[in-house]
Amino acid sequence: MKFEYDAEIGQKGAFFKGLVSQLTERSYMRTRHLISILILFIFIIALYPLSLRLISMIHYQKASNLIRDGHYEAAVNHLEEATRRQNNDPRIWKELGKAYHHLEMSKSIHEAFDFAKKSQYTYLEATRLNPIDAESFYGLARETATLEQLNIYVNSGRRTEKYNALPFFQRAIQLRPHGILYHYALARYLHRHSKTQDLLQVIRNLTWIHPPVTGVLKKEAFWSPEVREAAIGGMRQAIAEGKSSPNTHIALSSLLAEEKDWAGAISHYRQALASPSNDHTAGNFYHLGRLYLENRQFEEAQKSFFKGLSLSLNREKDLEYLYRFYKGKNDAEKFCQFYDNVQGSFDLSAQTDILLARSLIDLKHYQQARQVLMDLNQKEPLAEAYYWMARIAEIEKDWDRLELAIQKATVLDPGNSRYHLIFSRVLKRLKKLKRAEKAAGLAIKHAPTSSPALFNHRAWIRWKLENYPDAAEDWEAAIQLKPENASFHALAAEAYIKSGRWSKARDYYQKAVRLDPKNTNYRKKYNELKNTLKRKEFDVQKNMVKVT
Repeated sequence: MKFEYDAEIGQKGAFFKGLVSQLTERSYMRTRHLISILILFIFIIALYPLSLRLISMIHYQKASNLIRDGHYEAAVNHLEEATRRQNNDPRIWKELGKAYHHLEMSKSIHEAFDFAKKSQYTYLEATRLNPIDAESFYGLARETATLEQLNIYVNSGRRTEKYNALPFFQRAIQLRPHGILYHYALARYLHRHSKTQDLLQVIRNLTWIHPPVTGVLKKEAFWSPEVREAAIGGMRQAIAEGKSSPNTHIALSSLLAEEKDWAGAISHYRQALASPSNDHTAGNFYHLGRLYLENRQFEEAQKSFFKGLSLSLNREKDLEYLYRFYKGKNDAEKFCQFYDNVQGSFDLSAQTDILLARSLIDLKHYQQARQVLMDLNQKEPLAEAYYWMARIAEIEKDWDRLELAIQKATVLDPGNSRYHLIFSRVLKRLKKLKRAEKAAGLAIKHAPTSSPALFNHRAWIRWKLENYPDAAEDWEAAIQLKPENASFHALAAEAYIKSGRWSKARDYYQKAVRLDPKNTNYRKKYNELKNTLKRKEFDVQKNMVKVT
């Protein structure tokens, strides 16, 4: 009996144990399910801001690309969408301000004012969210300054709003003290508001920071002797503080040269060249030589020019440049002396002797110049050498020698329009009209661009040959190139009169009168032609009636 009881008890215990185990497993599953739901909920809550930020950044990146490509309206749409998803990112607000700024540039005054207000608001948000971003403050200053200007026109006659961009400019510069763009914009702003003393201080700061900016400053409306002195002061301060560079000395030299302080300009340019940089070019030494020449220091100028020529990649071309400078200073004699020294120091082509001849012509030493050119042509005949021999002959009014020299130039360089024109002119003077006409045709043919003056020249030769139809054609060609020239119309009319083409002559004189209504001679000729043609028409009609 006891055994049966113990078995029954064991069966019941196993039953209850299984039941408890089953209940525990179900509770565990429910708990695990609840925990999974809770984790998922927490993950969704945490992920939501991240998803908004991700979408916002996608819009921001698209907008940046659109701004780069000039699609500002589309960029605004993306940036506004980005701010709706994430309104605490200063970069998005700053980019939106930039897009609005670009849109205002192409709008009417009232529309530009509205866009400037939007831009100002977005930059305000950007500076609120990031109060140490100089670029955002500069954008805010720029838009506020724009609103100051447009406000006068938009709200004219009404109560205007108050705008003041100065604190924002100052904050941008405080955050980025060496910001050239910020100083430059502030200088313009101060000039508009007639704050002269503040402007001069900004200019001193600008040239202290970046001396080459003077090249741009000189083009501004506010450039004046006072501003120049402020710019010089800024550069002198940089030099005194040991913060100067070769560019500082070059910029300062340029300003001193404009004031004709040649000694000061030379001193600072030499200091620039004394830097250890190996980037000095021939042009640097030519510039220094020019300063010496302005200061009448001829030996020093020659030394500097020699240094430049030693670095030159094209000495013949550079010698031409130096010759023009000497000539501009009326120092042809000094160039001759310089050239004599150059010949003995550098291997130059024979053609450079032409520069010597030209300087001798400037000195009116025609015989010496001619001899140099003749010696050159004996070595190697050159068209340009014969051209300058022709020029000497023209000065001396030796027309036969002129004809011979310029003809040789045309033979050696048959594609040179100028040589053919000179040849044509001398032949015309010598009354060799048929040859002059042919040379004029070659001048027209080889001209780099069509020239009304060339057609006018040949027209006059044809007029003298009594070839009036062809002369009229040349003047018509000149008219095509320069239709506003009344004299060409009048000359074409005269050629048509000589050709017996009265109606064409009347039409061209009518155009001449329209272009030059104050010319009484044109009006008189036009009226005479009108009356002549009327009489002819009347006579024709009268004869027709008689025949009938």
